[in-house]
Amino acid sequence: MDVSVIRDSVDLVSVAEAAGVELKRSGNRHVGLCPFHADETPSFTVFPDGHFHCFGCGEHGDAIDFIQRLHGYTFKEALKILGVDRGPLTREQCQKVKTLQHRRKLIEAFRRWEIEATDQVATFCRACRKVLGEINSPEDLETYGERYHDLAVYEHHLDILAGNDDQAKLQLFRSELYV
Repeated sequence: MDVSVIRDSVDLVSVAEAAGVELKRSGNRHVGLCPFHADETPSFTVFPDGHFHCFGCGEHGDAIDFIQRLHGYTFKEALKILGVDRGPLTREQCQKVKTLQHRRKLIEAFRRWEIEATDQVATFCRACRKVLGEINSPEDLETYGERYHDLAVYEHHLDILAGNDDQAKLQLFRSELYV
């Protein structure tokens, strides 16, 4: 049994939520109250690579560690709880894990792009507003008036990036405007 393959195949967000931890997405991470200590502010973080860390109590690990610590189980018991105690993985299961790993990497790359594009578009909005704020004459308006249109487009893109519609974000990503 290849433990690294098993670790990569388990979705820690689902495991933590099934255990009663309420997680909210924050960028490319998920955060919530730590189940390992009396937490009043969200200090428990699940990272895209399938690991967790609590910035309050210092606990960290993967889905197997999470189950072990939460319930006091042994490694084998944690595997059983996670449903991965069936012996060596079949070729089909290995392919599924590789597909999941690839998908996870794509999602991580998309989330990184999302953060970078948001910063870039916000910078463009600030620059447009600055230029528009400095228009003092009809000649300036003639020269820089297009920035009104640009600002509207950038603000629309910023609304998309700040929203929850991943399909709209994906469309913007595919447009390759912010690479």
